[in-house]
Amino acid sequence: MHGFYSSVGRNGCKAAAVAVMALGVLASCQAPPAGDTGGRVDPYRTTASDRMSEQASIPSLLEFCDRTSERLASDLSQIPEINEAKTRLVLELGDIVNKTRTSTTDFELIQHRLRSQLMQSKLIRDNFKIVESKARMDRELARVNANDDLLQENSTGKTATYDPNVSYVLQGDFYEARRNARREYYFEFKLTNLASRDIVFSHSYDLGQVAGQ
Repeated sequence: MHGFYSSVGRNGCKAAAVAVMALGVLASCQAPPAGDTGGRVDPYRTTASDRMSEQASIPSLLEFCDRTSERLASDLSQIPEINEAKTRLVLELGDIVNKTRTSTTDFELIQHRLRSQLMQSKLIRDNFKIVESKARMDRELARVNANDDLLQENSTGKTATYDPNVSYVLQGDFYEARRNARREYYFEFKLTNLASRDIVFSHSYDLGQVAGQ
């Protein structure tokens, strides 16, 4: 009898060990490895994809955007025609001149990101009314009023137009020079009065990259 129970005990221990091992394997299949980010990366970290790409690196574009927003909010406080204006000025996104092999969509992303950062600045909000593209809002107005004949009858079908003398446009110019694997970029955002064409703010950024390094 003692031998029988010993045999059962040993078999039970083996079965338990196998069960524990099976659970361990299952857990390792279900749980991500330690440090696994699921493909997510720090947007400011340069990756192998940035180094090998034919386009401007994403971290550099983000850094340029951050620098420009900080500089713009600071510089505007020193511009008399801005801080002494008797009314809030109008700030719109302007066009983008892209003379690089980087997608224009990338620069539009940075431009909209810059606008969002500016909207967080009390200095900017105190001096500017930040508005959306008129063309875009005209389309939205047409869409909203599409099935409302009464509103269409009493509406001009257009959204607000602002005095160009108090309107400022944030424009972006982006250029690239190439020498084999080397690429030299010049990025610039400028704020220009719509009526006078005076550039009241300009911030540029030079970026040099070598493919694969």
